[in-house]
Amino acid sequence: MQQWLKYFEQNRDHRLPVPWERGLKVEAHLREPLIRSLQKFQIGESGDGRNLRRHAAETGDAVYARTIELFVKEENEHARLMAEILQRLDAPLLTGDWTDNCFKLMRHLFGLREELFVLLLPEMIAKRYFRALRDGTGDPILRAVCEQIVRDEEGHVAFHVEYLRRVFEHLSFSQRIAIQVAWRIAFRATCLVVMFDHRDVLRACGVKPGDFWHGCGRVFDETAAGIFSPANVLAPARLAMEANG
Repeated sequence: MQQWLKYFEQNRDHRLPVPWERGLKVEAHLREPLIRSLQKFQIGESGDGRNLRRHAAETGDAVYARTIELFVKEENEHARLMAEILQRLDAPLLTGDWTDNCFKLMRHLFGLREELFVLLLPEMIAKRYFRALRDGTGDPILRAVCEQIVRDEEGHVAFHVEYLRRVFEHLSFSQRIAIQVAWRIAFRATCLVVMFDHRDVLRACGVKPGDFWHGCGRVFDETAAGIFSPANVLAPARLAMEANG
């Protein structure tokens, strides 16, 4: 965890520059779908993480609790960046959304391990979603914001994988399979919701439903292998830092 704390501190202090001074010039066909989509993602990243921070503090690991604090702040920074884009598009921020409410409810029903599993569902999908936005526009501001979020999400997923891998390393093979199957079902259900809810912006970015579906599946397979493979030895903080340059 000390390595992860260092990673989040470095990531906090070294962010990609966003050329706000150039003015946002999103393609006309992308503007309205982008607004509707970003509004939903923005509210999902804007929570205070109170329940997660409480669970982390209850572990008795002060370094892990501090790292979770930095993780939550990084999520809030994503919300701030998306709010900046929406403001420049003259679009209001949402005060509530049914998908965000569902995730909050599920995360609050269980303990730390279960909350992390629920938290990882949108985090994994966000890796594919923000790559689609980055590659689907020529606007330098939107591309820079999406690139930063993609880099951060790589680190977020790897961070939670490292913790969960240690939690479940003593499970039997059958227990690992059962948990992974249930989690895959929940993930695919979440994918369907996201694909339906954000279909217009994905189409505007030129992403076919099948490509998005399979891309999200590859992210899930990599993440699940990191958690449940008993032979898997990761150095995720190092890998994430290398990915971030």
